[in-house]
Amino acid sequence: MTSVTPEPAGPGALAVTPSRRGWRITTYAVMLAVLLGVVGWVSTHPDPLATADKPVQAETPVGQPVYVGVFAAPADFDRALHLAGVHVFATSSAAVTIVPHVCHGGSVNVTTIPDSFCRELGPTEDARFESGDAIVLEVVSDVPAVVAIDRIRVAYRDGLQWATQDAGSPAVVSVLAR
Repeated sequence: MTSVTPEPAGPGALAVTPSRRGWRITTYAVMLAVLLGVVGWVSTHPDPLATADKPVQAETPVGQPVYVGVFAAPADFDRALHLAGVHVFATSSAAVTIVPHVCHGGSVNVTTIPDSFCRELGPTEDARFESGDAIVLEVVSDVPAVVAIDRIRVAYRDGLQWATQDAGSPAVVSVLAR
């Protein structure tokens, strides 16, 4: 008996070919990951804020607050920062209270009367910081002390970018006995 069954066909119309759809999906996924990486990098790496190494020196008697300017926006500062807060790191020989403020429309080096140098003195949380503004630290103690304050860390948003960066100068405050 002879069979009339045809021979198996070679690669023809019904042959299985690898799908190009998998490569296309992989390519789109890689391109999306690269795009998200670039957007993430740019949004979290704005230009650094200005810093200085020379500390600001201040003295004040016990119980008298002193205002120390540690970071001021220069006249050509073309950014408008929306502050989330200012972090202060300090070491002291006794208990000390340190409160950061934004000095709008003025600049302070060291003073006990900030109103004569600032148009408005306000909190650093949810504040707008732009050209002509400064960040000052109010330092007060009920006992004599020496306070070494590191550069402040400013948490802010600048348009679509956000960061927490070092800014300004360190400070040394001596609280003297009366």
